Amino acid sequence: MRVREEPAPPHNQPVTTTYGEVASAEGAWTQALRLPVAAPVGQVRRLLTNAARTWPVAAFLPGKGDEPVEDVLLYRDPSRTYGTPDVSACDVAVRALVSATGWTTVDGLSPFDVIVGLGLREGYEAGATQHSPDEVDDHLRALSTTGWRCRTARLVSARSIEHTVRWYAEDGVVVEAERRLLPALRAAALGCAQHRYVVTDVAAQRTYALQRATAEARRDERAVRHRR
Repeated sequence: MRVREEPAPPHNQPVTTTYGEVASAEGAWTQALRLPVAAPVGQVRRLLTNAARTWPVAAFLPGKGDEPVEDVLLYRDPSRTYGTPDVSACDVAVRALVSATGWTTVDGLSPFDVIVGLGLREGYEAGATQHSPDEVDDHLRALSTTGWRCRTARLVSARSIEHTVRWYAEDGVVVEAERRLLPALRAAALGCAQHRYVVTDVAAQRTYALQRATAEARRDERAVRHRR
């Protein structure tokens, strides 16, 4: 089915720069995994791609670029198109992943209220403007010097669509913070021109996706739909 393209707004028309909730799920499931030895990114991609044949993968790989992977943090990415696996299904998938890879689960929850991954590239093209993790730090620090932790991470997702696993990855940051800092995270997302991001709200026990509410973002929907 063809998706109707929306016309671009006139140059003199202000563009709405806000985010609206587009999908959500009850619970705030995450699972940290530890690799027995640091592994190349390509190897981790193959293993996560295999897992994605039966379960949608969303993960943060601490580090950047081609740096070896030592840890993986799995989370859920709610999708209004494909739905969201429940917590029990995620636990089953993790057991299968651990059995297949030799990775180990890390017990314990984040001491912070929310976990958010933010990309640093504007849009999805390889040559697009790339922002710095320091810019995210600056937004958080402007509101508070405490109550948060920001780390560089590869943001990855893999989902089986029509029997083909579609993989997406980009450098970004994963932020753990108190809920009072959600406005700073929203400002950081806007500053880095992010189309969409997910909040795992441990305090409220819910997970939700926020999407930029602009005509341009709606035109981009086709480009991101298969990555969710």
